[in-house]
Amino acid sequence: MDKTNLRTYIQRIFPNIQLKAPLFYHAPSGIRFELGNQKKVWEKEYMKNVYERAYAIFSFLHDKNDDLLVLFKQRSGDRKRDEESNVKKFIKTKLSKQDIQVVTEANRNECFIYCKTDDLKHKLLIQSIANRDLHIQPSLEEECYIINMNKHTVFHLYDDRGLDVVSNNPLPLKRLQKKFHHWIVDIDAQQLNEQTWLCP
Repeated sequence: MDKTNLRTYIQRIFPNIQLKAPLFYHAPSGIRFELGNQKKVWEKEYMKNVYERAYAIFSFLHDKNDDLLVLFKQRSGDRKRDEESNVKKFIKTKLSKQDIQVVTEANRNECFIYCKTDDLKHKLLIQSIANRDLHIQPSLEEECYIINMNKHTVFHLYDDRGLDVVSNNPLPLKRLQKKFHHWIVDIDAQQLNEQTWLCP
């Protein structure tokens, strides 16, 4: 899939969604989940709780053989570097030239990787994103958006505080809401209640 087809695909599947943070507020339908316990960051078991919640949501949402498009975006102000080399560590299998694409937009690199869920080192990736602002290793500077090409969902872990899942398909959102309703961020409850896909 070349650059033009890539953009066409994203615009066709997600016409009303902007792949940028905060993702929840750039999509008409989605859920924001709380990962931390809102107590002191360095409290014992804090990061374990963050990781385990993110693992659970990711695994519930993605089946092993789902086709994923993983987008790594340089954050504003980050130094420019070799994105392709930096993100390959999150993939178990060797990537072909057709499976990885680096695009420069507004002087910032975006790296797209095509893979199966089972090919993604999702626990390492989740840890690296959650650790980013806490100066813990492993760590990843880039924003990461995981697009499920079968379920038409976008999974975005923004830091240790929480993650967003958005979609134009109500079914996976309903399933997530039912399974993890107790992790949904309270402050966003009113906006969530206004979304028409909610379970009765």
